[in-house]
Amino acid sequence: MTFIDILRQHHDELLKHYGGQLNQDQHRGIKAMLSCRQNTDRVSRWHCDSCDENTEAPLSCGHRHCPQCQHHTTSEWLARQQRKLLPVNYFMVTFTVPYELRALIKTNAKCVYPMLFKVAASVLKDFAARKKTLQGQIGFTGVLHTHSRQRDYHPHLHFILPAGSYHSTTEQWHKHKGKYLFNVHNLANVWRARLLEMLKHTLSLPLPAGMKQSWVVHCVKVGQGAPALKYLSRYLYRGVLPDKAIVKV
Repeated sequence: MTFIDILRQHHDELLKHYGGQLNQDQHRGIKAMLSCRQNTDRVSRWHCDSCDENTEAPLSCGHRHCPQCQHHTTSEWLARQQRKLLPVNYFMVTFTVPYELRALIKTNAKCVYPMLFKVAASVLKDFAARKKTLQGQIGFTGVLHTHSRQRDYHPHLHFILPAGSYHSTTEQWHKHKGKYLFNVHNLANVWRARLLEMLKHTLSLPLPAGMKQSWVVHCVKVGQGAPALKYLSRYLYRGVLPDKAIVKV
C-alpha cells in the first residue's frame, strides 16, 4: 500500500470531510498526485533506432510532495550541490523558532518562509564580517525543513557553510581553523530580535504572548560537506509521510 493508493481510494471521502480545510496549494497538490503516471494524454514517447520499437510512458506529476517523483529530483539537487563543494571543512547552522510562533508561520507561510531565509542569511553575514578569522565574504546553502522527525509541524532552517571566507580585495581564500565558529547564544539573540521585528512590521499582526526569551540555534562542525548535503537532501523533496512509514490503513 502506497500513499498514492490511499489517496486515490479515499479521495472523495477526504474532500467530503476535510475539503473546506484544504487551501489551494493542497488541492493542486492532490490533483497533481492523482494524475501522476495515470493521465494517458500526457506521455513520453520513446523510439529505438536499432529495433524500430516504439513505447509510451505516462508522465510523472513532478509535484514536490509526490512520493513517486522526488527521488530523481533529490538526486539532481544533491549532484548540483556536491559540484559546488570546496575542499575544506564545513559547519551546519540550524535556526529554529519557538512553538508559540508556529501557528502564525503556518498561516502566513508564503510570506514568512522567504522572511526566515532573509533574516537568517543577514545574521550569518554580519557575524562573519565581525569575526577576525573571517572578515570576508562567506557562502552558504540554506534549506527549509517544515516538520520534525515525528512529523509535527516544526519549521526550521539548516545552513551549511564552508569554514572560511573570500577576500575580494586580495582575491584570496582565508581558511578558518578550529571546531568553533560562532557563539550560538549570540546567534540566537540576534536571530530572535531581527525576526520578531520583521514579523511585526511585515504582517501587521499581533505576535503571540508568552514567547520564550531564549531561542535555539545550533552551530556544529560537520567535517566535509558531502554528508551534511546528503542529510539535507533526504528531507528536501518529499512529502511528510513516505510510503515506507505507512504501517496500515
